[in-house]
Amino acid sequence: MSTNTKTNQSSVLRRMTKRSEFTIGLVVIILFLAATFFASNFFTSYNLMNLAKQGAIVGVLAIAQTFIIITGGIDISGGAIAGFGCMVMALMIRDGSAVGVAVLVNFVVCILCGFLNGIIIYDLKVPAMIATLGTQTIYRGILKILCNGNSVTFYEADGVTFVSLFDNIGNYNLFGFIPLLTVIWVCVTIVGFLILRYTIFGRNLFVIGSGLDVARLSGVKVRKTFYMVYSFAGMLYGVGAMMFAGRILRAMPNTGEGYDMQAIAAAVIGGASLAGGRGTVTGTFIGALLMVVIQNAGKAFSISDYILDVITGALIILAVAMDMMRSKKD
Repeated sequence: MSTNTKTNQSSVLRRMTKRSEFTIGLVVIILFLAATFFASNFFTSYNLMNLAKQGAIVGVLAIAQTFIIITGGIDISGGAIAGFGCMVMALMIRDGSAVGVAVLVNFVVCILCGFLNGIIIYDLKVPAMIATLGTQTIYRGILKILCNGNSVTFYEADGVTFVSLFDNIGNYNLFGFIPLLTVIWVCVTIVGFLILRYTIFGRNLFVIGSGLDVARLSGVKVRKTFYMVYSFAGMLYGVGAMMFAGRILRAMPNTGEGYDMQAIAAAVIGGASLAGGRGTVTGTFIGALLMVVIQNAGKAFSISDYILDVITGALIILAVAMDMMRSKKD
């Protein structure tokens, strides 16, 4: 093997190890193998399918967060919007609306909520965290008003049978072992990857993340792009609403609570920079996978949920700290 070939291979290896996807992916593999060999109840078909389902909803919401974080923003209202959409569907179906109509209204509601976030952040100049904290509270409050604080189950008109669409989303397994929830997650990941890599919209997000002045000088229509990215996130929250409906087959006042932070954590762990201008859908996918493997493997080793929360929190802090150090070097 020539010296040039060895040098090229060494250069490729160094570039790979600097990528968050590679590092996090390696950690996922190590944890997975450790749990497989040392926890008897981990590597079973039931547990692996459950693991795939656990990561699916967080994974989809995390992709929405990735798009927003790339612009230098953040959205902590995603779980509330998804819960809002889920409740709207449940109430409409309970009151006799067709399932298709309820699903369509869910997407309209979620997209409008995302669009409203974009207006508040761009036009009213409210910092993204404060704006979405406010809208999170508003959306959650409206949700509770609509349902009067009660859960609503996704029943057919007979009041006994679950709505087949959501029952299939939550319980159908493709080829008998791949949960449909996971298929949705993978499809959303692929679409997100293609948008970021091959569309003008995707490239504009990175330009905006580098600075609004830079984006304007580059000819990017900043207002339009802000509206589009938050509306796109709203659409993904609508997908998440359907996944919530399939996963628990009911809409509850607290549906989606806590998922915002998990989604943001998955994106940041996967390499998205809170300073903006950097992030990948593949990294977010692996970040979400890491979080769910930690939770699942921890339970297989009978580790307390409280300790797992500490580990997850420490992982988030470490990821953000490393991101800040990378930003200073850049």
